[in-house]
Amino acid sequence: MKKILSFFSLILVMGACNVLEPDPQTALDANTALADGASANAILNGAYSSMGSDAYYGVEYVLNNDLIADNAIYQGFFDSQLEIDQKAVPFSNLWVSSAWVDIYQVINITNLLVTEVPGLDEANFGNKNQVLGEAHALRAMAYFDLLRVYGEHYDLDSRFGMPLLLEPVENNDFNLIPNLSRSSVSDTYLQINNDIETALSLLTGTDDPGRMNYWATLGLQARVALYQKNYERAFAAADELIQNGPATLAADLSDVYNTLDPSEESIFDLEFNDQDQSAYNTFAIRRDEYNVDESLLNAIEAGDARAAFFGFSRNANRTLKYPDGNNSNNAKIFRLAEIYLIRAEAAAMRSDDPQAGLSDINVIRERAGLSEITSVASMDNFIDVLLQERRIELNYEGHRFFDLVRFDRVEEVLDMPDFRKVFPIPRNELQVSEEGALEQNPGYETL
Repeated sequence: MKKILSFFSLILVMGACNVLEPDPQTALDANTALADGASANAILNGAYSSMGSDAYYGVEYVLNNDLIADNAIYQGFFDSQLEIDQKAVPFSNLWVSSAWVDIYQVINITNLLVTEVPGLDEANFGNKNQVLGEAHALRAMAYFDLLRVYGEHYDLDSRFGMPLLLEPVENNDFNLIPNLSRSSVSDTYLQINNDIETALSLLTGTDDPGRMNYWATLGLQARVALYQKNYERAFAAADELIQNGPATLAADLSDVYNTLDPSEESIFDLEFNDQDQSAYNTFAIRRDEYNVDESLLNAIEAGDARAAFFGFSRNANRTLKYPDGNNSNNAKIFRLAEIYLIRAEAAAMRSDDPQAGLSDINVIRERAGLSEITSVASMDNFIDVLLQERRIELNYEGHRFFDLVRFDRVEEVLDMPDFRKVFPIPRNELQVSEEGALEQNPGYETL
């Protein structure tokens, strides 16, 4: 079945990075039909390209996670980042609005593929399953990323999940959907996991870390299961990746960060180059946007090799994880070090044995030049060790705030009221919602 892409201008709205070839923006126009493998592949590339928007994996989705936590401080002049740094984000915040739109845009592109690709003739479409599998995987990741920001992802009984849009919407105009409302957290996770399972059944174990292939989708499954506290599934997925996946832990951390290509440790990088740029170097090094919080530096143990990836210049502490001044730095979405830490957490939690997770934590510590931790006194002590290791290993990669939320430490560590564990639903979305169908997150209703 053909579908005329009268709404494909949604890809052009970004005016952003085309991270994959063929160019997804010039390959299609408003009158092009999704009719064959070539157009399907180009549209899939458009989904990857849209993920590279500044509000999403181009920079802000990742670094704002450290900014609202205790890893980064803001010394720039943009109100949206200042509000995030001050931990008092209103529903009018510009990033809150932009991220919502940009992530749903990725979903809208994948909805088109999921809806239409199954009906395409397989003749001359040799990678049909791959295209369809990647579309399901990207949609799962996009919904998970939305849920972590705007939904009560930590409460499986909460009704405050995400609106689930599973059909393509013309012109990315969600105003066309009357009474757009939220699904529950459990239903949102159900959709995410259904997409992951479908993707895994379609994808092959290719070793291209620039695509959401089988291994990257397995990494997503491990991460999602961890958030759901499904520790058996998280352990199994992480273990398969470590035992059988193509990624290997880099012996030297400089091989992870001082390269423009995905490293041997990469499971999925969203790739950029000097023509299709990210903004990590600009925001984190060249300008006073996301400087390193002193408390992060103080948390680094003596002799930790990871201290080398911080520097002091122009009166500020800065991360050195994104060194390329031409902004060809990739978004490191899944890498093997995180998978070891996922397996460590899952091992301890599934067995209620805090010692069970130490061996994987020690793999990461040994790589950093630190001594082993031989035992911990309690599960609380294990969580302290885990959060410390995740903070030092994964800082400036988009994890710290979500980790504090998962372990209910936002008030303790950040001195934030409990309702701010999630961001508000954007004002624009509420204003166009008919009869208040789209419900604001608790605590933000009167702000």
